[in-house]
Amino acid sequence: MFKSNQLLIAAIAATALGASAAQANTITTLFNTGVDSAGTPQANNALDTHYALVSGPVTPALRSATTANGYPVDVWGGDDGVSNWIGPVGDGHLDGPVGYYDYQVSFSLAGLNAATALITGRWATDDHGYDVKINGISTGQNAGFATNWTAFSITSGFVAGTNTLDFIVYNSGGPTGLRVEMAGTARGLAGGVPEPASWALMMLGFGGLGAVLRRRRADGLRAA
Repeated sequence: MFKSNQLLIAAIAATALGASAAQANTITTLFNTGVDSAGTPQANNALDTHYALVSGPVTPALRSATTANGYPVDVWGGDDGVSNWIGPVGDGHLDGPVGYYDYQVSFSLAGLNAATALITGRWATDDHGYDVKINGISTGQNAGFATNWTAFSITSGFVAGTNTLDFIVYNSGGPTGLRVEMAGTARGLAGGVPEPASWALMMLGFGGLGAVLRRRRADGLRAA
C-alpha cells in the first residue's frame, strides 16, 4: 500500500508540474517601438532605450516621434497609446541618407521553452520594410509604406536565453522610420517552479489523496 501511495503522490505532482509547463506565458521583455520600460509610449524626441540601429548610414541611437513632431509623423499616422514611430536622432524631420537600416531589439526567453515561442504583430515603415529576421535568420516578411500596417508572425528560429529581432528598412531618401506593435508567448520549461494555479491543483490532489487514505484506513478497521 505504501508504494501505491507514493506512486499516487508522484502522479499528482507530475500532473501539476505538467500543467505549469504547458501554460502559455507572456514574453515580458518584448517591447514595441518608442515605449519605456513599462510599455508606455514616450514623449516626442525621447531616446528609444530598446531598439538600436546595428547597421545603416546613421548613428545607432534612435528617438521616439509622436504627432507633436509634426511632419512626417502627421503624414505617417497618429498616436495610438501602444507605440510610437522611431527614427534617426538629430533630425527634426527624421531625414536619413539612402540605404538599408537594421533596427534591432533583444528579448529573453529565460525560463521559457524556446520551441514553443510565438510572436505576432504588425509593422509600418518609411520607405520599404524589406525583411524581419529572428536571430539573424530571414523570415521573408516585408511591409508597405508608412500609412499601411502589415501583419507579421514568427513561429520558429528562437533559442534559449537572449534572442534578437531585426527589422530591415530601406530608405530612398528623406524621412525614414519604423513602427512595431507586437506580443509574444512561450510555455514554461518542464520541471520549473509551479505557478500558483498549479500549486492549487497539487493541494487539491493531495486533499484527494488524504480522502483515499482515510477511506482505506476505515475499510481496514471494518475488516478487522
